[in-house]
Amino acid sequence: MKMLIALLAVACSSHPVARELATPVVAKPAVAVATGPSLYDLDIAMTDAGGVRQHLDVDRGHPTLVSMFYGSCAAACPLLIDTIDRTLQQLPASSRSHARVVLVSFDPGRDTPARLQELTRAHHLDARWTLAAATDTDARTLAAVLGVHYRATPDGQFFHTSVIVAVDRDGRSIARMDGIGDPSALVAALSE
Repeated sequence: MKMLIALLAVACSSHPVARELATPVVAKPAVAVATGPSLYDLDIAMTDAGGVRQHLDVDRGHPTLVSMFYGSCAAACPLLIDTIDRTLQQLPASSRSHARVVLVSFDPGRDTPARLQELTRAHHLDARWTLAAATDTDARTLAAVLGVHYRATPDGQFFHTSVIVAVDRDGRSIARMDGIGDPSALVAALSE
């Protein structure tokens, strides 16, 4: 009670700080703000669907959705690709043409350039998408930074989490989605 009385006394004061404290604050809508270091600072090399060695910053200069997958996944990864595609489709036209996608496989033994090309065709992915496979070491590094957890099972499949991270033109995180679901946070972050 004493604290409330003290605050009221300050609020009613003619002191400039008191007037500033008493001024109502209007909440502003959330805005995507880049945080932390750039993903592009990681020394991650990958081999894309064309057999070309690329670095993670292949789409530097564009807002980009980054995620991890493996091509022989029959459940979560096709849903992940559909969610990313749905995210792109929900962007305003001006943002949609600038947005890019980088999907990095953590199964380089099977996700060869030929297999990545098959996946690109099967999912009708356009030039905005880069599908690539990283070495085991690089995949584990990227997974640790993105917060993706995976492990191989005895039958050659993987248990894994699904994470999609939106990065700005310089590779700094602006939004993330854990799991498969409503991409509205990603859409808001990528909308110009």
